[in-house]
Amino acid sequence: MGDTAEARRSADAATPRVAFISQWFPPEPAPIALGITRSLRARGLDVEVLTGIPNYPAGRVYDQYSAVRRTVEVSDGLRVVRTPLYPSHDRRALGRAANYLSWAGSSTVLGTSVLSAADVSLVYASPITAAVPAITARLRRRTPYVLMVMDLWPDSVFATGFLTKGATRRVAEAALTSFTERAYRWADHITVPSPGLRETIIRRGIQPDKVSVVYNWTDEKVMQPTDPDLRLRARLGLAPEDFVLMYAGNQGPAQRLDAVIDAMARLVDLPDVHLVLIGDGLEKRDLRAQAEQLGLRSVHFLDAVEPESLPSIMAAADLHLVSLADEPLFHITLPSKVQALLACGLPLLVCAPGDAARIVTDAGAGFAAPPEDPARLSEAIRRARATPRDELRAMGRCGREHYHTHMSEEVNAQVLTDVLTTAVRRRQHRVR
Repeated sequence: MGDTAEARRSADAATPRVAFISQWFPPEPAPIALGITRSLRARGLDVEVLTGIPNYPAGRVYDQYSAVRRTVEVSDGLRVVRTPLYPSHDRRALGRAANYLSWAGSSTVLGTSVLSAADVSLVYASPITAAVPAITARLRRRTPYVLMVMDLWPDSVFATGFLTKGATRRVAEAALTSFTERAYRWADHITVPSPGLRETIIRRGIQPDKVSVVYNWTDEKVMQPTDPDLRLRARLGLAPEDFVLMYAGNQGPAQRLDAVIDAMARLVDLPDVHLVLIGDGLEKRDLRAQAEQLGLRSVHFLDAVEPESLPSIMAAADLHLVSLADEPLFHITLPSKVQALLACGLPLLVCAPGDAARIVTDAGAGFAAPPEDPARLSEAIRRARATPRDELRAMGRCGREHYHTHMSEEVNAQVLTDVLTTAVRRRQHRVR
């Protein structure tokens, strides 16, 4: 029995212990965070989670939780420590700042059991203040941390309309910029979800060999090729030979779907071309009114559907739209729907700047058009409609191959695992 205990201790010592730090974690809608922990554990890492009391996205604490009490739970064999925070997710800068800063403080003070046991911290760094407990552990215990930069701070904060001007904006921007630069500099390694974001961080002074692209993979058990739901066209009164362009996702200001509807108005000479918009969002009512005002019977609005039902519905369309506004941040943003569509083997039309269009066209997986340009978008739709369907399906297969080669869970989870184990080895070497 003594030999067995000794062997277990040796095995435990050889297993890297990872503190996964994220302000949001299920039961909140945080599938990427959950997927990361599962993938790391599947690759032999010992993972514990340090997160906040569930309150996202409404800013209200979930039932059976308290905003002021630390909780510890075990889910699927994963130990999860939740520390208090100020619940808020409205558009008030003060409330949002209180939410971020309160959790940064409580996780640092009350997350000691996770932080002290770890060989390395992995920070899901949106918001960037989630790095505070990892930075503290680095200063106190020399625990290295890997920073997963999911969006660009402080740029993304002000791009969403917070603190647009004045002295408060200048002070906040200076403080966030200073903290972000320090978080980048002290990290053992940084991962980003797109090539454009990597280039931006390097331009801001980080060594290129310190920054790796780790794509956010999709739910590959759900997002995969499947037979089309033949009921969709019948429900909308469409013929099998009609050309269907589909958009599934949020219908908000960032997507600029008004330009897409304007593009459809330029295609009235092609009555067999239809646009199907699936989902909800702040702009949906205005988009519907715009289509009605233009007399476009070729634009159809459907409610959001469960993710499990989406692949078969999407397979009933000929082409799939990715649309983003022409904003500087979106040049380095890769919408998660790109990975989902590629994994499903579906051809894309990307009406967005930067990485999304480049990845799809380089993969031979579809078409691209400049954002917010209805004339050129309508031209791209005409080209797609004139493309034989077997060629469109071949584009989809090219996209699926690109996904599995570059964006899959197998590829990117291994990159992340290698980054973490390298950080642990460096720490052990320094200790010796």
